[in-house]
Parts: sequence; structure tokens; C-alpha cells
Amino acid sequence: MSLTPISTRPIPRPAPALITPPPAGKDIIELSDIGMTFTTPSGKPLPVLERINLSVAANEFLCILGASGSGKSTILRILTGLLKPTIGTVTVDGKPLRGNNPYTAIVFQSFALLPWLTVDENIGLGLDALHAPREKVKERVKKAVDQVGLEGFEEAYPKELSGGMKQRVGIARALVVEPRILCMDEPFSALDALTAENLRSEVLDLYHSSEGTLNSVVMVTHSIDEACEMASRIIVLDAHPGRIKAEFINPMPYPRNPRSQEYIDLSSRIHALITNAVLPFTEEPKAVAKTEIIPAANIEEILGLLGVLAEEGRLATSDLAEAASRRFDETLQIVKAAELLSFAETPGQDVLITPLGREFVDADINDKKSLLNKQLRGLRTFQILLDTFHHNEGEVPYEVLIEDFATRMPYEDPAQLLDTIIDWGRFAELIGYRPKEDVVYLDVGEPTSE
Repeated sequence: MSLTPISTRPIPRPAPALITPPPAGKDIIELSDIGMTFTTPSGKPLPVLERINLSVAANEFLCILGASGSGKSTILRILTGLLKPTIGTVTVDGKPLRGNNPYTAIVFQSFALLPWLTVDENIGLGLDALHAPREKVKERVKKAVDQVGLEGFEEAYPKELSGGMKQRVGIARALVVEPRILCMDEPFSALDALTAENLRSEVLDLYHSSEGTLNSVVMVTHSIDEACEMASRIIVLDAHPGRIKAEFINPMPYPRNPRSQEYIDLSSRIHALITNAVLPFTEEPKAVAKTEIIPAANIEEILGLLGVLAEEGRLATSDLAEAASRRFDETLQIVKAAELLSFAETPGQDVLITPLGREFVDADINDKKSLLNKQLRGLRTFQILLDTFHHNEGEVPYEVLIEDFATRMPYEDPAQLLDTIIDWGRFAELIGYRPKEDVVYLDVGEPTSE
């Protein structure tokens, strides 16, 4: 008996069937002239949203895209009824929203699981407020477990789960209440790339499925690629306060090919819009008296970026993000920091190193410190800080500075801002920090050189 040899050639796989985004149905939720103002620790008003007019329709996958401080998450919480806007109206099926929105359920960036409850019990928490019969709860939990692929993990506790499995529990907890609209607040940002890619695909499967009540998704994201991959409509926000800057309809069929010209064109248009908003190119001199915003980037990140630019000379911001293996929004912050220090320039959508930046890269460590020291002293933010030290015998409690920054820069995260300032100031041997005493102080050691 002879054996037929097994072919070693790969078996061709059929291309996945393309799914055209369904036409949007009637509006389910409408936000009309929404404004939202919070209050700072010092009692000053902080406008977060302004004149937001936005609808969520049946059968759509809406992505809300914007930088930090643009009010993305605030909009999501207003949609779901978790926050009441300062001004404006929210209507659901034409009726004013009072309390929580019964058509929505929300998935947060943090998994927010109770560690003492099993997977089943964490999922069932979503039904507690409904006071459903026990058998009904079991039935719905089982269905949600099946929908997100958690079979076999029902009795597991959160400490036994990976990040991806924890987020599946979060999604199942939202699905168990059978929402019409699934709201997601940066649900993949805490996951590794492969896990996030897999979960994105599964969320799209849920969106396309004809089973259950779910027919629309609203997702907050900072990722342009994520929005292009998943959304049928994309809203781009401006920041400080948040306003709608642009809207893009995305008719590409699913699954989407990031190498297709249509995908690249859409991504490039959004990149250009956000880059021009965050890194405007102007030949006018900067106003010295204005207090600058210090981007959230540490010295090592700035050095790394300048090292890449020193080799390449000039790169598009998106290419720089890829070369640095960083998210686009993170790269923008580092670029803004290098630009603020006059180590880089951003003509249009490109980034290039300046002669001073190249001098900084080529200098030894002591000359680097001296150059940075000089640049920091030219920034209004550091001038105010140094003046504060001179009026307080050279040192100020960390919490006092936090309160000061919260008052002077209410749109920024004061702790993140101060931590960045301390990082830059320490490297430049300009300021220091004693963590045991929680005190920031003026570094009066020997100057490096001038």
C-alpha cells in the first residue's frame, strides 16, 4: 500500500468577505449646544466643552478623536447620562434625558473589576440595578460570556486574568444589560498591540452581528489608525475648550486594509488636521510674556527624538512616530517639547532638527546640561518658578506649586506639568526635588558653564 505524499505547499485561504458599513438610521441621541464647565481647586471656572452639537444614529460606529484635554471622555459621560452638562440639552428618541441613559452601556479604559468577585459575578454587576430574577441574570451572563469568548473563565478571579481577558469582562459587563449603543472610553489603550488588535476585530464582529439589541458603537480614542480601522463616522475635536473641528464619513468596507489608498488618504487628512492644530507653523515670533505650556515629555524622550532627527535630518511627524516606535499623540508631545526648547522646528507637517538641536546632540553631558539650563531660563514658566524660589528662600512645597499651576494653567494636569518641569530642571541642574520632604528647590550648586 503506497502513501500519498502530503503537499508542503500552503493552502490558499479565501479572502474575508467584505462588509459595507450599513447606512445610518435615525438619530437616537442628540446633544444640542452642549457646554461643560468644571471648577478648579482654587474656585475658578474651567470650560471643558463648548457648543457641542452631535448626534448618534442607529447602525453607526462613531469614533470621537482628539488630543488630551479636548473633552472626549466628558462627551461620552454626557451621552450616557453619567454627567449632566452645564448648558445645553440631551435628548434620547426625542425626549429629554434625565438620569442615566437606558439605551447605553459604557466600557472604561481601566478594567474596574472587583477583585473578590469571579468573572460571572463581575459581569452580573451590570444587572444589579435592574433587580432581575436570578435565572434571568444567569441567562444574560451566559450570553455575554459567549459573546466575548470567556467560556471556561466564568469562575476565575481578576488576578488570574490577562489584560485582554479583563477587558473582555468589562465589555461583557456592558453587553449584559443589552444596550442599543455600546460606549467605549479608550478601551484598548492599556493593552499590548496584539491583544488590542484582536479585541478591535471582535468588537467589530459584535457591531456587525444581527443578534441582540446592540446596533451602534460610540468609541473615544486618541488613535487615528484605530478610528480609520473601526469607524463609519469620525468626529475630530479641538481642545481647550473642546469643540468639534471636523467630521469624516468613512464608507470603506470591513475589514479595512491600512495599505489601501483610500485608507492612507483618510488617515493623512486627519493627520494633517490634527498636526496643524497641535503644531501650527508660524513665522511670527513667540510672545515672551506668555506662559508656555510644557509638553509631557521627559528629557530622555527628547534626547531620543533628537537622535533620530540628527540621523535623518527631516521627517514627517507620522514617520517620526514610526521610527521612534511611539504613538502619534505621544510623539507630538515630544516634538512640541523639542520645539519649545528651540532644538527642533515644525514647518508644515515635517519635523527637522535646528542647529542648536544638533549642537545639543553632539555635546558632552556637561555641555548638554549647560545648553538646557540656558534654554529653560528663557522660558516664562521657569522664570516665574525661579522668581517664586527667590521669594521663598529657595524652596517651595510640591503641593503649593501644584495649586499655583492649577490656578495659572487650569487646562493642564498640574501634577504632570510639575513632574515634567522637575525632570527638565534636574537634568539642567537648575532645580531639584527632595521626595522625603516633598519640596522643590533652587539648585544653587556650581554652574556647569555659561
